[in-house]
Amino acid sequence: MRLGSVQKSAVWTATSVVALTGLAWFVLHDLIETEPGETERLLLMLHGISAYAMLIVIGSLLPLHVRSGWHRRRKRWTGGTTLATLALLAMTGLVLYYGGEQTREPARWIHIGIGIACIALFPVHAMLAATIRRSADSSTSPQDAAAGSRTRLASALLGRR
Repeated sequence: MRLGSVQKSAVWTATSVVALTGLAWFVLHDLIETEPGETERLLLMLHGISAYAMLIVIGSLLPLHVRSGWHRRRKRWTGGTTLATLALLAMTGLVLYYGGEQTREPARWIHIGIGIACIALFPVHAMLAATIRRSADSSTSPQDAAAGSRTRLASALLGRR
């Protein structure tokens, strides 16, 4: 199911900000090993805020986008894997924030590993959708595509699958 322009912008914006702030923090904190300072604090704050936005965006995708894709049996592997990795990121993020000292280090490395994997997985899901869409668009006439869109819209409005 295609996303509207506002929803697509929200998905890409939230995903980009959460990914870039997390990656920047990881580079500064673990690769360059700078002294903790205002930049790291700001990155973590932006990462947390954008993570909340990401959860809202994911919630907005569940009723139509995810449900439609699941019922149509389209991109179940990449979509399901993306949702699972995002759920693990949310859980490990909560452990990082609320967990004790014993859970912090394992949760941090799991969070970083899954986050980096998700940076790769999300675009794969989106590119696969674009490839399938182009293939479907080129194999149908404009009249057939319009008729199919009207049928899908009517079914969605009436609550049919």
